[in-house]
Amino acid sequence: MRLLAVTFALWALLFCPPGHSADVLPGPTGKNKAQQLARLKENAKVLYYSALKHRRRDHPERISMTQQAIALLQKALLLEPSDVEARVWLGEWMSRPELGGAAMTQAIKELLMARKSDETGSWDFEIATQLGIVLSHLGRFEEAVAEYDHALRLLPGEPDSLLFPSRHQQATLLSNSAEALMAMGKLDQAIRRYSQAEQLDTGDQSALHALGLAVAYDRDGQVQKSREALGRSLAADPGLRLYQGDEVFFVPDGDRFYYDGLLAEALGNRDDALRAFRQFASDLPKSRYAPRAKEHIEDLQKLPGIPIAELFRANVVVGSPHFAPEDSSGGNDKHRSEEDIHKGVRDRMLDLRQCYAQGLRRAAKLGGDMLVALIVDPSGAVLLVQPLDNSLSDRGSWKPVGAQTTAMPPPAELLRCVQNALQRFRFPPAVAGNDDNDELALPIHFEAR
Repeated sequence: MRLLAVTFALWALLFCPPGHSADVLPGPTGKNKAQQLARLKENAKVLYYSALKHRRRDHPERISMTQQAIALLQKALLLEPSDVEARVWLGEWMSRPELGGAAMTQAIKELLMARKSDETGSWDFEIATQLGIVLSHLGRFEEAVAEYDHALRLLPGEPDSLLFPSRHQQATLLSNSAEALMAMGKLDQAIRRYSQAEQLDTGDQSALHALGLAVAYDRDGQVQKSREALGRSLAADPGLRLYQGDEVFFVPDGDRFYYDGLLAEALGNRDDALRAFRQFASDLPKSRYAPRAKEHIEDLQKLPGIPIAELFRANVVVGSPHFAPEDSSGGNDKHRSEEDIHKGVRDRMLDLRQCYAQGLRRAAKLGGDMLVALIVDPSGAVLLVQPLDNSLSDRGSWKPVGAQTTAMPPPAELLRCVQNALQRFRFPPAVAGNDDNDELALPIHFEAR
């Protein structure tokens, strides 16, 4: 798992696209040339930042606008091939994985040309950081680590800021290089760097550093330490909001399923964990970690799952969302539609049914209704889950015996399970330009068939 480096892309929301054209005049000289160069670069930057407002990396308009921005930078470099800033931007923007392998290969060439032209070394840190990212994408892990290490050596000379503090940048570089080292099978070094990253970055990103550390420990056979790191990751980000965000990449892509499997296993979702580890083994059969994934599969198969018949009996109905009053008028223009919410629920309905099926095992007459408030951020992650009301009851079908007298009653356990499941839901991203959170309430009905 790799975090995006601290680059110009993170400033996207600070810019608003003006309505000027990207046309250029032929044959510029002197002052006219400098003006056209500046204009091309500014228009390219505006296009690129506008593209990033489409939060899905594979959004057609995002890809198209990024390609247009790249074309403008290429025009700028025809005017002035020695413009290091434009060359660095070009290398960074072409590094986007959604543009394909050919673009990423060209990105390396552009960044190396920028390094050669950068006589003062003022762009050296940005170039090394971006080379580490794109080389890692292309599976050139040893070279990637060398560039990350170069960036780490340069970091003390870079300016610190409230927005991008040096400790955060250092942790990101350590975590990114740890991923590359893990891909190379150098687990000792990967564990050491993930640990350093987690200790350095005590902010939101610590959840991702701890998660990478958990995977490295697991692959190294240090199961208890892996569980402890997973616990810290889930405590810092219980809804896995950052993990599911667009700023997280996996190299190779199929490695995501290993993370998914380990998380599902930690959360007690045996069937989800099985599916994830099987998908990892299928997508990356030659991975050095495929045997470890198969060990997980064998262990999970020994655990009792929830039969289809039980899931069918656990009938869950989610009603239409109730939006906050300020969102109810003209909501489709600025906020997600009811269909967007229903799609997010449909994609994860099995999680709710598994919660209910587990509850029915303890109390055969468990059922009722609950109303749950959600706050969903523009990316689709759930920021808050708050139960508002519920009429859940087991109608006397659960009688605690012996050690069960201190156990949580089935209605309370179902409520907690559903709350935890909803926290990990992912809804469609908001439309481009909408940076407001959605506030809504979901009515959920539980009734055994």
